[in-house]
Amino acid sequence: MKDVELSIDQYSINVAKGLIMDTVRNANSGHTGGPLSSLDFTYVLFKEVLKFDPENPNWEDRDRFVMSVGHESALLYTMLCYVGWLDVNDLKQFRQLGSKTPGHPEKDITPGVEATTGPLGQGIGNAVGMAIAESILREKFGSDIMNHYTYCLHGDGDIQEPVAQGAVAIAGHFGLGKLIMYYDANDAQISGKVSRSDSTDYAMMYKSHGWHVQEIDGHNHDEIRSAIRIAQMEIEKPSIIIGKTIMAKGCANVEGDHNTHGAPLSHEEIAETKEKLGLDKNKFFDLPQDVVDDFQKSYKYAKQEVDAWNGRLAEKLKDIEFKNSWNNSNDLKLPKDIKWPNFESGQNIATRKVWGSVIEELVDKGVLLAGGSADLEPSNVTAGFAKKVGDFTKDNHSGMNFPYGVREFPMGAINNGIAQHGGLFIFGATFFVFADYERPAIRLRALQNLPVVSEFTHDSIFVGEDGPTHQPIEHLMSYRAIPNLLVIRPADANEAVFASKIAFESKRPSLVLLSRQGLPVLDRSLFSDSANIQKGGYIISDCPNADILIFATGSEVWVALDVKKQLPDFNIKVVNLGCWELFEEQDEKYKQDVLSCTDAALLVSLEAGITSGWQKYTGRNGLNIGIDTFGESAPGNDVADHFGLTPDKVKKTIMNKLEEIK
Repeated sequence: MKDVELSIDQYSINVAKGLIMDTVRNANSGHTGGPLSSLDFTYVLFKEVLKFDPENPNWEDRDRFVMSVGHESALLYTMLCYVGWLDVNDLKQFRQLGSKTPGHPEKDITPGVEATTGPLGQGIGNAVGMAIAESILREKFGSDIMNHYTYCLHGDGDIQEPVAQGAVAIAGHFGLGKLIMYYDANDAQISGKVSRSDSTDYAMMYKSHGWHVQEIDGHNHDEIRSAIRIAQMEIEKPSIIIGKTIMAKGCANVEGDHNTHGAPLSHEEIAETKEKLGLDKNKFFDLPQDVVDDFQKSYKYAKQEVDAWNGRLAEKLKDIEFKNSWNNSNDLKLPKDIKWPNFESGQNIATRKVWGSVIEELVDKGVLLAGGSADLEPSNVTAGFAKKVGDFTKDNHSGMNFPYGVREFPMGAINNGIAQHGGLFIFGATFFVFADYERPAIRLRALQNLPVVSEFTHDSIFVGEDGPTHQPIEHLMSYRAIPNLLVIRPADANEAVFASKIAFESKRPSLVLLSRQGLPVLDRSLFSDSANIQKGGYIISDCPNADILIFATGSEVWVALDVKKQLPDFNIKVVNLGCWELFEEQDEKYKQDVLSCTDAALLVSLEAGITSGWQKYTGRNGLNIGIDTFGESAPGNDVADHFGLTPDKVKKTIMNKLEEIK
């Protein structure tokens, strides 16, 4: 019987190789060699190990599988055909417009794809985040309800990315015992052998970070099965299985050739390879029913396991406290009894201080909020939150604060993974200037519409004495350029509360940009209500027939209001445009009302950042006041005066412009 099983397994793998070759060749684009080297492990994992509901790809307690080597997507799609969530027609549409089989795996497009991957290294961070989420929720809801593994397939290129190594370090430090990774070590990259660019001993690297390490023949199924079982038994450390493999394994003439990495095989090579594998060279996209039947023979047991889980959940849901917590986790809705902080006018409050008040109130009301700062807890005002919820450590997997250390990019990728898993509100925090360390993760977050909130403090030149290395200048505009990302820059403490509320309630990828320096809490009896920031842009100080319209955001809003007061002889309207993305989503009438002014009005933008981009609102002949160089090292107020961002200097600039256009 064992020989028969091995025979059908090998036949099924050979059929999969034929499908992979046909898929990439038909698209005339994609990667062939890597999928063939990773196939043995992936086949065994999907057929014999992964826990999932065949009828529901989104079952809460399924094992997660992350293909960090996103370019090997043809392999994943082939396995999903075996699972039954895709069919051969989907493979025929590989890399075509609107298909379920895009060039790299994309979450929410393809059933069974847990993470959008492609840029190497980030999938490893995503998997770490998923394992963290599983661990926290297991502590919260019990191992009878939440108890699954996270598996990740990565390659040589993945682990060379520093973001991957940072995530590996965190996973080992946190003792994520239900995280199992497989390293397809085929010693081939696009440009040649790995040894051309890397001589790292990755087994030693993983060991040094506290991982359990196994090295196996990645094409030997018995070794693969044994390694997975051993990894599952290791409960105190994450596990890495390093599989020594051969690029393009099984090919007739190009086995081991790095040139197969990123290209289709020739028609001749495919034909010869199919003959070598015992396949009909004249059949294309051939998936015999007996292969599918054998692959799915454990589905009856899988459905029984899901039914048993549903029974356990139904029993626990009889407890009203558990039910409320479970529903809140699944729906990610904030409770109605939150007492959002409120600040009296007349005070000077740094908006970053608001963040601590908000997140501490959320956890006091039982919100399942997790997050952490990249070694800047006092500056990001997250220390109080950390004290309330406790650090997540290898000895405390119920902690909800992540001491990330100086690892912005891994923080971003891990937070994405927590959001991909689901069940927790999640935030990360650092200085705004360091957002660029995290930017690739923020971009993929926006692409996947993941509800991760980034609190970025020290949002302008008012960082002051730390100088141009720490003063964000181009950052605001560059993040506004990322589609589907909310960039919110509140004007005072009360607006910062609403900005935080927007970020958590909207379930959208959001940046909340907060000041280091104190800002006046505006008297809302004189100016429009701070809740209007929920519309992205609003008239904070109106004037009929405005002949000067000033747009401002964040710490420059009070400056604009002061300038209006200094120019009583002009009709000045001040618009707070704290979130461009939300403003553009308003209806046309609202936007026209906010932007209305006389035909000859001078349109002015005022923001402590680059001016390029403001022309969208000020037009070709507007006045854009900002900073188009790097900053300077000096006290913040001195830097503001140097760049002409004080009320007196702004007033003078406007008057000079009016004289010029007379």
